[in-house]
Amino acid sequence: MKTSTDRPPPPVASPFRAPARPTVDRARVEALVRETLARELGADKAAAREIESAGALLLSPDRGVNIGEPYDPRVMPGILAATPARVAVGRTGTRYQTNTMLRFRADHAAAKDAVVSDVDPALLAELGLFELTSRAPDKAVFLQRPDLGRALSDEARTELGKRIARAPTLVVIYGDGLSATALNLHLREFHAALMAALAARGIAHAPPFFVRRSRVKIMDEIARLCGAQAALFVCGERPGLGFADSMSAYYIYQPATGATDADREVISNINPRGRAPAEAARDAAGAIERILREKKSGVVLNGA
Repeated sequence: MKTSTDRPPPPVASPFRAPARPTVDRARVEALVRETLARELGADKAAAREIESAGALLLSPDRGVNIGEPYDPRVMPGILAATPARVAVGRTGTRYQTNTMLRFRADHAAAKDAVVSDVDPALLAELGLFELTSRAPDKAVFLQRPDLGRALSDEARTELGKRIARAPTLVVIYGDGLSATALNLHLREFHAALMAALAARGIAHAPPFFVRRSRVKIMDEIARLCGAQAALFVCGERPGLGFADSMSAYYIYQPATGATDADREVISNINPRGRAPAEAARDAAGAIERILREKKSGVVLNGA
């Protein structure tokens, strides 16, 4: 009897359904905030307030101010420049300052939004990406069952065979991972730079596509099903309480059944405050060229 080591487990119905999330008119909220700032600060200062990449007004600075205790002013700038962590924020008794607590709550909300939101179908259409799905039937199951996000649905397997010619040099895959926000904000820039960089290096590739509700290891199954020499998988990173819009780019050479994370490599922290999306795309193209030339990836140190 024939068996397939690539055959994934069957999908599992979600034990619950998250309630519908209300929509927020962010433009209206921003307009109200700017109106208030204009009254308090004046029109010129209100208009000059910085906007972060996620589109929200930045809260007032908290790191390095309101410390209320001795510190070396020569050392503090270096500490603050070395990390985005909540250092040198001061306190009131045993509690955070108000602006520090508000930043924490805002970052926590941004992280939750990034996890539960979806990649915009209009963006995928704009970039000419066709869409497949994993075996996770919805977001709730996807978050509870990581294994289902690592395998294609039966329908997606069939569609993949129709869309991708056998044995491509490279298959380029995008997935939502754990931050749809990251792709919504940065995929457009990354994709344009990646296509240009691959073309400049003469690296042929199959038509890029997107897999909804997918995790990193799904790239292994896709590469085996296509017979690809190499696979590149770009997804949203798990958000932290600081950055909720980072992507990671994973790449691997001919993943065998049972491939592990030691067999792949990654460029992480892809966002405007870390590795800029266009630069990361060029780095990824260079890495793909290397693993195709050396015919290996990961921590392998010899040709065995």
